[in-house]
Amino acid sequence: MSATVKKDLAEAREVCPTTSRRLLAEGALLVDVREPAEVDQLAFADCEQLRIPLSELERRWAEIPRDRDVILACAVGQRSLKATYWLMYQGYERVMNMQYGMQRWAACGFPVTGQAEGAPMVAGSCCDSAEPAAEGSACCDAAKAPASGCCG
Repeated sequence: MSATVKKDLAEAREVCPTTSRRLLAEGALLVDVREPAEVDQLAFADCEQLRIPLSELERRWAEIPRDRDVILACAVGQRSLKATYWLMYQGYERVMNMQYGMQRWAACGFPVTGQAEGAPMVAGSCCDSAEPAAEGSACCDAAKAPASGCCG
């Protein structure tokens, strides 16, 4: 009789778009797990990125470096959270999920290519104002306690 091996995983690290933007500027890699049609419509801009749709992750995961911070993103953060856990199961330690994904990134006014118009706002976001969130703003700085309704 063979023993079943259970691999306990830590809780996935999640970061808001403002923190993601700072980490990307510091050298993290963005892995966009959305499908090509979604990326063609609206894409992240001004950051190094790798596009691996979730439907191809099991085949292409070795393309993702293990030696640097990696932020996984999708439309609203659900598929990228699955991808984050999957990579953690494969032994990746420097992966994190972008909370609320492209939806919040675009709502914050961060760089995109394509049409962001009509992108729904996430209720209670720190990016509800017409002005883009300030880089490194306290509401989304992972080192500080989030402000009410921000990033969570």
